[in-house]
Amino acid sequence: MSFYTVIKTQLSNKKYIICALEELKKRGEITSFVKNDRKETIEVDRDGDIINIAQEKTGNFEVGGDNRVVNRFSDRLKQFYAYESIKDNLPLDFEISKETENAGEIQILLKG
Repeated sequence: MSFYTVIKTQLSNKKYIICALEELKKRGEITSFVKNDRKETIEVDRDGDIINIAQEKTGNFEVGGDNRVVNRFSDRLKQFYAYESIKDNLPLDFEISKETENAGEIQILLKG
C-alpha cells in the first residue's frame, strides 16, 4: 500500500526548478515533465511514477506523489536546484573548471 505525500520546500524560483528537471532528464533519472504555467504546476513522470510540483500561496513550491519515490526525488531535485542556482550566480571573475559526482554528491571546482 502506498501513501500520497506532500513535501514543502524552500524552492521558489521556477527557472531553477525547470533547469534542474532538464538536468535530471538528461541524466535519465526522470522520463519527462510537463509544466502548466497557468496553474503554476509541473507534472513529472519518473518511469510511470507521477510526481506533482505545485506553487504554494507563499511562493515556494511543494512536491507531491507516492511516498516511496517522492522523498528521494525531492532530495535530488533540491540538489540540482542548488547546482543550477550556483552555476547561474557565479561572480564574473570565476568559472567552473571541474564538475564531478560521486555517490550522489556533486562537487564543483571553481577557477578564478
